[in-house]
Amino acid sequence: MNKQGHVALAVSIGSAALMFPFIASVNVESKMVLVLAAAIGGLAPDLDHKTSTSSQLIQFSAKKRRMFRNLSCFSAAMGLLLYMLQFVSSGLSEFMNTWMLWLGAAILFFLLARLRNLVLIGTGAILLVAYSFYAWHWITAFMGLAFLILPVVKHRGIIHTPEFAFILSMGLIGFSSLQPELVQMFIIGFVIGWWAHLLGDIFGSDGIHSLLLPKLGIALHLFRNGGPVERSISRVCWLSTILMLGCVLLNIKI
Repeated sequence: MNKQGHVALAVSIGSAALMFPFIASVNVESKMVLVLAAAIGGLAPDLDHKTSTSSQLIQFSAKKRRMFRNLSCFSAAMGLLLYMLQFVSSGLSEFMNTWMLWLGAAILFFLLARLRNLVLIGTGAILLVAYSFYAWHWITAFMGLAFLILPVVKHRGIIHTPEFAFILSMGLIGFSSLQPELVQMFIIGFVIGWWAHLLGDIFGSDGIHSLLLPKLGIALHLFRNGGPVERSISRVCWLSTILMLGCVLLNIKI
């Protein structure tokens, strides 16, 4: 599925979850948070794809990344040139002394071109430090490691496996049990969205695979990404979402 299909499916399943007794008893604000979190969770697994919607939120456009790479190379070349000229020429000494600034600019442009990797690695490092120094829940360390490996794992790899989803779900739900209602609903919605994403991928040609048994996979080949069948499914999901949310807001039992 593409992003529209994933969001539509995740939101519809999240809306259906509002009918469960233990969720139906929470306030309307918490229910809406759950549905919103389901939409976020429906996109989150695609963080392992460099050009996915979720990845685009933490990086510049392809055109700007290319510009930053070119500027990085130019600045690095200028810095090295000015550094070497110091040993062969005494003229323009003040300008040649700026070689460190040019190299600093090269590093800055390099980081901007790879902002996605920087954000993922930085987030992972912060979570691991929080787990080590503040004894946070073990899911913090698990998510920290996951963020650290995201820049190097392939799309539909470990992040898209049911084993990863199971551990993530158990950890997040265990963590949420001690949190306020709003946080609980967000985490439940996020977990629902994550599993909805995997369910959506099963419908396509790529499917999902097991982490422990890589040759074991499920791909139903029902439609191609972004095709007319997926668009029809998305419309049905949004229609069912509107109906279910309407029932929730009007306090109508289905």
